[in-house]
Amino acid sequence: MLFTQIFTPLLSEYLNRLSMIVDNKLNCGPVLSWMEIDNHGNRFLLKEEASLNVPAIAAAHVIKRYTAQANDEISIEVGDILSVIDMPPKEDTTWWRGKHGFQVGFFPSECVELINEKLPQTVKVDALGSKPGVTNTTGPSSPTSVSKKHGKLMGFLRTFMKSRPTKQKLKQRGILKERVFGCDLGEHLLNSGQDVPQVLKSCSEFIEKHGVVDGIYRHSGVSSNIQKLRHEFDSENVPDLTKDVYMQDIHCIGSLCKLYFRELPNPLLTYQLYEKFAECMGEMTEEERMVKVHDVIQQLPPPHYR
Repeated sequence: MLFTQIFTPLLSEYLNRLSMIVDNKLNCGPVLSWMEIDNHGNRFLLKEEASLNVPAIAAAHVIKRYTAQANDEISIEVGDILSVIDMPPKEDTTWWRGKHGFQVGFFPSECVELINEKLPQTVKVDALGSKPGVTNTTGPSSPTSVSKKHGKLMGFLRTFMKSRPTKQKLKQRGILKERVFGCDLGEHLLNSGQDVPQVLKSCSEFIEKHGVVDGIYRHSGVSSNIQKLRHEFDSENVPDLTKDVYMQDIHCIGSLCKLYFRELPNPLLTYQLYEKFAECMGEMTEEERMVKVHDVIQQLPPPHYR
């Protein structure tokens, strides 16, 4: 009760300050996912991250009884069958992690014996501490007192690093946002669901309405204005280009367009078709050149062709 009275005001103050900083740029979905709670405050664990659903890499039977001494350990009896999900090298730690029924936890590796010795070579090297097919005459090196003491922690960290969510999962949860500038054109359009990048659409509409001036693409705009606009589009925001600061510096919009095309990993006309476009500049009549250029343009990938 006392803990709640102390903790609640602190959490409330933290969330209020966080709301002031991020404004409306952060919605409820990512916050609930980060905190692993639902909209009622109930804690949940995503299925793909639950330890119980981690695939086993080996099966083992218990040859020595062990009683759990901590919350992250499991008790095992002689004859029990375990699913082993993490087998770090014995020179690093003597603790393995596995599943017994609906329980997941650590147990001493010397208490079990692997049932199937036909493991993948990478796993066998880690588990046995020696190369497959080679007899280890010297035996594994003795664990230091530090590795013995922190064996479970080392095993947990190793498992955590292996089970990190993929880039795609982070994108789906809204945690990782793909940049606009410097991102492959096809990948960006696929992620955003657009036919044309928003930055090009906004800039072209502005230029057609306000930027029909001499040297719109030749003169450079103010660098600070260009960087502000780039940051807005990279943050998936659509800035108001009719603000006075941009209306007084129309060339920064043209410079932003050039910057977008310049930072494409694969240029708009693509590296693959570079030679064919270069051939169009050879000695030929104007009509032949037009036909050849039109033919090469038809070969562009759909995102680049649009």
